[in-house]
Amino acid sequence: MAREGAAEYDVFISYSQRRDRDVAAVFQRCMENFGRPWYRPVGLRVFRDMTHLGASPDLRADIENALARSNWLVVMASPLAAASPWVRAEIDWWVAHKGGERMLIGWSDGRLEWNPATRDFDWSRTDALPREQMERALTVTPGAPRWVDLRWLRTQIDERGSVSFNDRRLLADVAEFVAPIQGRPKAELIGQHVRLRRRRNQLIAATVAALCTLLATATGLGLAADRQLDLAVQRQLDATSRQLVAEADSIRYQHPDVARQLLVAAYRLSQTEEAVGALLAGASIPRVLNTDGSSRAVAFSPRGRILAAASAGGLTLFDATTGNVMSAFGGHGNGTRTVAFSADGDVLAEGDSAGHVRLWDVTDAHEPRRLGSARPVTDVKELSFAGTSSLLTVGNGLRVVVLDVRDPRRPEVTGYSSAFESALGYGADASPDGRLVATGAGDERVRIMSLSPAGRLSSLSTLDTPSSAVVFSPAGHLLATAGEDGNAVLWDISDPRHPVRRASLNGQNSWSTPVAFTDDGRTLAVAAGNGAVQLWDISDPGRPLQGDRLTGHTNAVTSLAFAPDGRTLASVALGDAADPDEARRAEGVVRVWNVHGSRASSAYASLPSGHLSSQPFGPGGRTLVTGRPGALHQVGGIPEPRHLAALPSFRSGGQTYSFSPDGHTLATGHPLGLWDVTDPTDPRERGRFKEAEDPQGVVYGPDGTVLAAAEPLGPVRLWEVSDPDRPRDLGTLPGSGSGSAVYSGAAPVAFAGDRGLLAVFSKERDAVQLWDLGRTGGRYDPVRTDVLPLRDADRVTALATSPEGNTLYVGDSAGTVTVWDITDPHRARAEGSAQRHSGEVTHLAADPARPLLAGADDHGAVRLWDVADASAPREVALLATHERYSTTGVAFSPDGGLIAVSTGDSTQLWRTDIDAVLGRLCAESEPITESQWRQYLPDRSYDPPCP
Repeated sequence: MAREGAAEYDVFISYSQRRDRDVAAVFQRCMENFGRPWYRPVGLRVFRDMTHLGASPDLRADIENALARSNWLVVMASPLAAASPWVRAEIDWWVAHKGGERMLIGWSDGRLEWNPATRDFDWSRTDALPREQMERALTVTPGAPRWVDLRWLRTQIDERGSVSFNDRRLLADVAEFVAPIQGRPKAELIGQHVRLRRRRNQLIAATVAALCTLLATATGLGLAADRQLDLAVQRQLDATSRQLVAEADSIRYQHPDVARQLLVAAYRLSQTEEAVGALLAGASIPRVLNTDGSSRAVAFSPRGRILAAASAGGLTLFDATTGNVMSAFGGHGNGTRTVAFSADGDVLAEGDSAGHVRLWDVTDAHEPRRLGSARPVTDVKELSFAGTSSLLTVGNGLRVVVLDVRDPRRPEVTGYSSAFESALGYGADASPDGRLVATGAGDERVRIMSLSPAGRLSSLSTLDTPSSAVVFSPAGHLLATAGEDGNAVLWDISDPRHPVRRASLNGQNSWSTPVAFTDDGRTLAVAAGNGAVQLWDISDPGRPLQGDRLTGHTNAVTSLAFAPDGRTLASVALGDAADPDEARRAEGVVRVWNVHGSRASSAYASLPSGHLSSQPFGPGGRTLVTGRPGALHQVGGIPEPRHLAALPSFRSGGQTYSFSPDGHTLATGHPLGLWDVTDPTDPRERGRFKEAEDPQGVVYGPDGTVLAAAEPLGPVRLWEVSDPDRPRDLGTLPGSGSGSAVYSGAAPVAFAGDRGLLAVFSKERDAVQLWDLGRTGGRYDPVRTDVLPLRDADRVTALATSPEGNTLYVGDSAGTVTVWDITDPHRARAEGSAQRHSGEVTHLAADPARPLLAGADDHGAVRLWDVADASAPREVALLATHERYSTTGVAFSPDGGLIAVSTGDSTQLWRTDIDAVLGRLCAESEPITESQWRQYLPDRSYDPPCP
């Protein structure tokens, strides 16, 4: 033991910092406190570099000084220690100056073996010690060195992160080192340590009891007051949070950045159900992208990856997914007025107010290259590539000129229209097939011309309609026109010599009215008055249906463009600003809207296929399978979903597919079969169930060895599928059934976690049966354990279980969701219910990461419930799908980060990972200013919610 007042250490620990830092730290702490009364300083002084050395210009000298002042050396033996030059140097110094008698070894990793015959380590099997140094030590001090096996300590720290200092095995091993250092028997040391520990615990217990007695009265008196104060504070926070959510909703279009910041602040203050619901719907708030000067026109690249914005300052290319600026260029003093991409997206054309047309190579959007230019007109107003040809049409309100850009470095004029009447006309567009050109004339007419492959124009017909804007539909059979009278008109131009007026979209109240089609031709966006954009459903062009009105621009909208997927709409308005209340009016902005059809959407993405099963996600949530048409999609790890492979579907209503838990196999419902999807881009058929009827619903058990298959008019049948090439029939569950529910994709089966418990519809659907699969070894003997009845006249329509399997959720035909505790499968009991659904509950899904339940009804509404308190589920959000069809599937990803909702022809995705949603809202908005903060939170000090 160290002498009092002496500047020396009892032990010096030599170890590898890369491998044994944690082991050495635990070892040091335990040695210092071994056998020490609580009121005395450490019993042994242990040197370890991490706790005793500071910054130094000569680290080696400090180490040697510490070695010189130490009585014992403990080497932590491991392969990394054996390779460490510091460990080798420390052993060399010790042997040279103090011999090898007071050197001990703690074996923490690797191999260590002594050969008694050679009185040396077996170096063919030992890698935990440096051979040269140990051979030198054994020469100085012959004999078998002393070591203690600490590998268990290394393993426990790796697995659990820590080890209790009262661990009996740790105390025994540390005593092995303390005994020779203090010259006392190991048993005596352990006995003394245990006695001191017992006395300390008794003293602590007595002290705590006395303090508890003294504090009980004061605490009891204060708790009630504190509880009331806490409740009052929490209620105030809840009220402020709800108020911020309401404020954000009222300004979501006018001040989108501030709205996002307020939503984040609301959630930070209190996680109310209103705040959670608003966060999940946050994707419906438009993004604002800033340009250099007043924005004038926008265009998406054909693949949808790039958004080009023309402004007074030139061109800006944005990443269409993230909104980040990829490059900014142009800006020749005349201000870019319009832009257009070539069909392959490699060339971008820009036109300015001086009549110049410039062509840019944008194959690398981060470094565009100028190719060539021409000046065919004055004041370019419209640019349009003629389909996949090399022809570019240029309009200036007086005429249309055709440029051949086959060699983009030398554009050539190939044709032009005749000059129109004296009044200016606006709008010009080329049809997607490159055969037609439509242009507005100054006499409130639209002229349709044919475009030859050589670039010549010839008149075909004239429409009596205002001509502020003309746009062809993607299929080319419709033409939308708009004018200063505030009307937009749809024309059928299947026969361009005899156009037919199909419908009028009235009351837009705008002089210059841009319009835009989605690529599927089912939605039309029309600029309305006062900076608004009106969406129209034109699936039936003869009977357009008015959709949502998007507001927020501070001036008339001058340009609209849909991304190729139809889910993103970009709009600009001349002289617009990101926040009209701030001094930024000269700054131009592009607003980017998230839409689904003719509605603003809160979903972050949509897939063009629907019909989800109850297990549509692969492990980790990276892959999603849909069944109409059958397809695999990557939805995780990338900004936007990506199609991976098509799958066979034999049922007009949509196929049911379910992932096995390991993600390597897909089960199909019609016909019943198994597919190998280890490579999701190349599915391969495996097992077929030849003797089975064709069920419609399939659900995997949690370990992937059992598959439940439900037939529309029969019971639930179980299959053993541990070998996917040889499925084995396990029989049916008597009295079970599914009825017609299986046709809608609802699963009449729910496995209760990994408990070997199964919930199924009863045959009459007036109850739920619980079955214990009774697995013993490789055999199954299902036993019904309980029957959960429903109220009279109601039918069971949907099932789901909590992740751990102790809670069952049951939806019925009256719109009620009932929560059952099935911890004891023989005595299930109802805990609570919710009755907010306005129609039959068609689907239920439980979030695997948090107490959240999703329920869909036959009216298409999808509600999210907080079920942390099973006796009182609370609705937190209503997800709007904006589909004309009822919901056909609802599912959470295995990590709880996504929820997928399908209808007959699409699947929409929402982000449910609140942390990710908060990060996205912060990334897509400017920080809230101090003046804005005072406007909405005047009673709180300025504390921006986004770091």
